[in-house]
Amino acid sequence: MRILAIETSCDETAIAIAEFTGPKTSPRISVLSNIVSSQIAVHRKFGGVVPNLARREHEKNLVPILRGALKETKMYKVSGIKYPVLSKRIQNTKYKILDTILAREPELKQQFKKYILSLPKPEIDAVAVTYGPGLAPALWVGVNFARALSVLWNKPLIPVNHMAGHFYSSLLQNEKSGYRIENIRFPALALLVSGGHTEIVEAKQHGAWKIVGATRDDAAGEAFDKVARILGLSYPGGPEISKEALKKGKKIKITLPRPMMNSKDNDFSFSGLKTAVLYLVRDLGRTKTKKLRPHIAKEFQNAVVDVLVKKTIRAAKAFKAKTILLGGGVAANHELRKRLEANLKKELPNTKYLIPNTRMTGDNALMIAIAAHFVGKKKAWNKVHADANVRLAR
Repeated sequence: MRILAIETSCDETAIAIAEFTGPKTSPRISVLSNIVSSQIAVHRKFGGVVPNLARREHEKNLVPILRGALKETKMYKVSGIKYPVLSKRIQNTKYKILDTILAREPELKQQFKKYILSLPKPEIDAVAVTYGPGLAPALWVGVNFARALSVLWNKPLIPVNHMAGHFYSSLLQNEKSGYRIENIRFPALALLVSGGHTEIVEAKQHGAWKIVGATRDDAAGEAFDKVARILGLSYPGGPEISKEALKKGKKIKITLPRPMMNSKDNDFSFSGLKTAVLYLVRDLGRTKTKKLRPHIAKEFQNAVVDVLVKKTIRAAKAFKAKTILLGGGVAANHELRKRLEANLKKELPNTKYLIPNTRMTGDNALMIAIAAHFVGKKKAWNKVHADANVRLAR
């Protein structure tokens, strides 16, 4: 099965084309194209993602990225294509539907008519798209683009939960000839940590998810961004704090709280930790804060990692997990990856540990294609809608 996947849940515009062969539960994968366009430069001056700016960038980027992906797979050649005048054809029912679908994305509709309508139908079996959770304006651009492609090419549409993508991102493993899909031994437990979510998810089989722990306030990635701002570091905060924490200097003792680390549930809370940093910086003053910034960054990162690791290990023991998966933007954090692995080897040595390639930790369409293969259900284009607040499970 060949899937073209689209991801626009936040500030990355991404399209991937992947082919799956062999058994459904242990497929072979060929990654034909995987393109991600980041908007970090656009949002950095605002200190975070601005939803309507993200929507605008997705409108601008989707068509060029799709053409690039199709060219990369050699499904068509960009040079030499002549785009016909569509004034007569536009009256056709199909093209009226396309007009309706893309009515709220005028720039995308213009590019779609100019560059996509006349393309030969690519050799794909389905179009997959992230429908939520995420930023509503950003999600709708991707969903409507996918709906339009589904109508134009007469291909089924597969809506995919963004968090399902992060769940499956760690299955893609590098090998000399390309990539392979790693098997999951069930029951499995996933720690999914990103800017919008921090949750522990149990899975007894593919798609049978249950959220057994979640943040009660800020997500871990959100806390990294906010603390980075407090410390005068740029957006996105996670990589900046990690970089700052690695700086050498005289050892100075700074202690921050580990919220809820010893609570009897699997939930998290990072708002109090962020506030503790705020008060610390206020008391230190600007000059001393700048001098001590590496130490504050290191202690903050250690506090977050301590809580994430302890809660995950405890949940893994409670649910007798045979596989631990790590996913989400914060999964790129070296300290988290290293410490979780070390603690699993020590406390649960027979548990399989899967982490994504750091290029797969951010939002990307390849993880959406993988999730679509394992748990996707084909739907008609008019049955797929964006849902910014959808959960992976109860």
